[in-house]
Order: sequence, then C-alpha cells, then structure tokens
Amino acid sequence: MMMSLPLTSRWYLGALLLAVTTACADKPTPSPADEQAQHVAEVVAAGGVVDSILPIAEHLRRFRVGLPVTDTLQHASPSRDALVSRWAAAIAVNDTADLNAMIMSRAEFAWLYYTDSPMSKPPYEAPPELLWGQLLASSNKGATQLVSRFGGSRVTASRLRCPTPPDTQGTNVLYSKCEVRLTAPGKPTVEGSLFGTILERAGRFKFVGLSTTL
Repeated sequence: MMMSLPLTSRWYLGALLLAVTTACADKPTPSPADEQAQHVAEVVAAGGVVDSILPIAEHLRRFRVGLPVTDTLQHASPSRDALVSRWAAAIAVNDTADLNAMIMSRAEFAWLYYTDSPMSKPPYEAPPELLWGQLLASSNKGATQLVSRFGGSRVTASRLRCPTPPDTQGTNVLYSKCEVRLTAPGKPTVEGSLFGTILERAGRFKFVGLSTTL
C-alpha cells in the first residue's frame, strides 16, 4: 500500500528533489550538498514531516531553543590523524562516550555548522531539525556497526587519505569521503569510507557523523 505523506511533506519533497535535479543538471558530478539533499529527500519520502510554511530562520530559532551558545568545537582533536587514531582507539575498547564526543554536537550543529552549510540556503533549504535527524540516524547506525565488528580488538587505523578537495563553508572546512584502513588481529581488514565528513574549525577537528560504507 502506498504511504500518503502530509501536504507540507509532499510539497517539501517535491521542491527538494527539483533542487537536486536542477543542481545536478549543471554538474557532471553531484556535489556533497546534492548528495546530502538526496538523502534528506529520501528521509522525507519515508515519512518525515516538514512544516514548509515556516521560513528557515524560524526553523533555526526553534531548533536552538534550550541549546547552549557555543563558538568553538568542544572535545575536538588537533588534527585529522589524531581524530582518526582516537576514533580507532575508542572502537577498540567500546568507548561509545568518546565516540559521541568526537561527533559534532547538536549545539555545534546549530551555532557553528548549519548556517554556513549550503543545505540551509536555496535551492535546498532543509530545515535544521530534519537535517540533524538524518545525520544522527546515520551516525548511530555507523557507530553500532563498527563497534559490533571491531570492539574488543586491538584496532589500528592507517592509510588515511581524503582524495576529495576540501569544501570551505564560512569558517568551516569539510573533508568528505575520506578513506582509511582498519585492521585488528583475527579480523578481516576493511578499507574505505568508514566514517562521515570531517569538520575542521579553527584548527580543531571533529566528525560531522559516523556513517560508514560497511
């Protein structure tokens, strides 16, 4: 049976898919924002509800209610290599608290990331609550997969490379589609995009999320 979406969701999904189609028509390779917009559109199609009547500024105001104002990344690492080494160490000992600390927080998303992201602007204009929900869901799934597969082992991360040119968004620098090799005694070696985009701000590094291709 076909699922019926609320009118506001149908309008938003159509507008977002049109934005993706239009953007991709001018580019042979979809940008990270195009790919993220497509993912968000799929979330909406699966049942997400969006109030398309509200302007993005009002969505953001509501999203920020109760969140502490922040101007810096908390619990961040001093380099990409340090962040990835810390990530591997946390997986090895099932340290989900530190894995969560390495990920951009809701407050950091609201005050440092969202307003400079193309997803907050035309032609995308994805509301922050929808985008944050999508990031959180994919991150939780990725972290669970990695800990389930490698937790309790002596994990080593090597061969970190980020072949895609960095994307500067305001004072943020984003490294997407980074690849790394993960090895552990008695476990099959895996290599590829095993975490999400890396966010650099003022020389400090965190993950946007922990989505994985596993």
